Amino acid sequence: MKRSTIFTSAFLALLIVGCSNDEEPDNPCGSFSNPEYVINDYTLRVFNSDLRGEYVGGDAYESVDAIDFNSFIIKLDIKTGTVAKRFDTIFDFSLMSKAYACSPVLPFTEQRISSIKITSSAAFNDDLPAGSSLNDVFDVVYLDYVPTPYYSEQNGDVDYFSVTEFTAQPDNMPAEITQLALNTEPKYKQNHVFFIEINFHSGEQFLLETREVSFKE
Repeated sequence: MKRSTIFTSAFLALLIVGCSNDEEPDNPCGSFSNPEYVINDYTLRVFNSDLRGEYVGGDAYESVDAIDFNSFIIKLDIKTGTVAKRFDTIFDFSLMSKAYACSPVLPFTEQRISSIKITSSAAFNDDLPAGSSLNDVFDVVYLDYVPTPYYSEQNGDVDYFSVTEFTAQPDNMPAEITQLALNTEPKYKQNHVFFIEINFHSGEQFLLETREVSFKE
């Protein structure tokens, strides 16, 4: 009985080692061959908030009163179409069951931003007449859960990238929420409608506009 037990245990150990060591998949959680979502459209809202680097929630600013340029935030939310995830998981045969702990993957898209252009229906200042690119006077002040940088930090000071600097990066992953704010005070305060054109490398184009906005003197 004792010899039989030892032999059986040794055989089981060799069988388990043979089935698990050499043939265990490098990525037991599998691969995602399809993106989780595609971007179908954007929604745009205007907020009155002095937050930078933080999510701005609540109701959009619908007042006809003039707004302080330092508190003017444009918030872009993407509308997505879900694409089913495909797991390519292959489990080896084993006499003992295996349990793999797969970390949840944040939603992602394969689409990438190629360009953004912001203009206004009114002159911003003497150097920026109506229709001029305002990419240099708008900063990207918040993105949610994407690796694309939108600021630099030195000695505790945060320097947000302008839209020009942001779009110059080679791999711009669009965020589900993007917030833009002015870094320059407009000389001409009245009756601005801001237009935002967003283009993707895959060919999609989205055209957005704010309601009419005036700034405090």
